[in-house]
Amino acid sequence: MPEGGLSREGLKRGVSLDGREFAVRRATVGDAGKLGEMRAASSFERKGGDASERDAYARVCAEFFADELGRPKSMLRTWVATVEGTVVAGASLLILPTMPRYGAADAVVYDGRVRDVYVESAYRLRGIARALMLAVLADAKAERVDRLTLGASAMGSPLYLSIGFEYKRDEMVYTGA
Repeated sequence: MPEGGLSREGLKRGVSLDGREFAVRRATVGDAGKLGEMRAASSFERKGGDASERDAYARVCAEFFADELGRPKSMLRTWVATVEGTVVAGASLLILPTMPRYGAADAVVYDGRVRDVYVESAYRLRGIARALMLAVLADAKAERVDRLTLGASAMGSPLYLSIGFEYKRDEMVYTGA
């Protein structure tokens, strides 16, 4: 099967740069605890803090993922990557209704925000984040999302640039709330 191809089980399979097979699939409610842990780990890596604060945040995030993944009409789409059946990475797409855009008023339905692209440190730089992002992009296309945004770390920026994202200089973020 070609790298990243769809298997009979509906999983996207690939072989990482170290030769280990991984699979990418849509997340389920059963993944909520691990997704919460990974979101907290990502924040902890970037911002620091103490372990009890991280653990409390992981629980709140797990509840959020359980609620959203359990809702039939949720606008959150989440994918996970597994190695030998264990979730080692994840990525989410938040789909947002949008206003008509000049020049594309008939075609545009949604904007998207990519969130929580995270790969456990032992599995980084092996093609797993790329496979997750390709799944997110395919889902976004199927949902008629024409504009995706994301926050990029120094580690993630080369990947995002290589798959078609570009820097945009005319947006600002309000942090006063």
